[in-house]
Amino acid sequence: MFKIKEKILIHQIKNGDEQAFTIFYNSYKDKIYRFVYFRVSQPEKAQDLVGDTFIKIYDYIRQGHEIDNFQALLYKIARNLVIDFYRTKREEIPLEDAPEMISSDDLENEVNNRVKIDQVKKYLSQVKKEYQEVVQLHFFENFSFSEIAEIINQSEGNVRVRAYRGIKQLKKALKELE
Repeated sequence: MFKIKEKILIHQIKNGDEQAFTIFYNSYKDKIYRFVYFRVSQPEKAQDLVGDTFIKIYDYIRQGHEIDNFQALLYKIARNLVIDFYRTKREEIPLEDAPEMISSDDLENEVNNRVKIDQVKKYLSQVKKEYQEVVQLHFFENFSFSEIAEIINQSEGNVRVRAYRGIKQLKKALKELE
């Protein structure tokens, strides 16, 4: 999304325009879901964390805070929620009595997305944890190194090194699988 358009939408959200927030939500929900699911591997928990991410950013905007890079802030919030999830690791009881309401098209799309994510995770699982996140953000989510540095609170140089080392390990893992 263009920076100017983001600024306009943020201004509209600050003034109570929920439709403007819907535009942000629809633009980023799938990307954030992929990012979160890749880390938690539980579809329901990933959906919960995505919802929490958007609630937090909505509240943040409505409180009048200035945002320079909406996308970077969104990923930073999602990342922090994943960290909190693992820190607290609450066990939840599933609602077994609730009927599953999903169409066959939605189910097919969800299965295809899970298969692709699982394939990528298989190869990336061979890479050190500290490199996985940077590789995913840069090569799969198309973040610049400076944006990643902002998200994970590291220097841009550190992010570049992690990306290089992660790709080197990923190439090694791929060669071993051949």
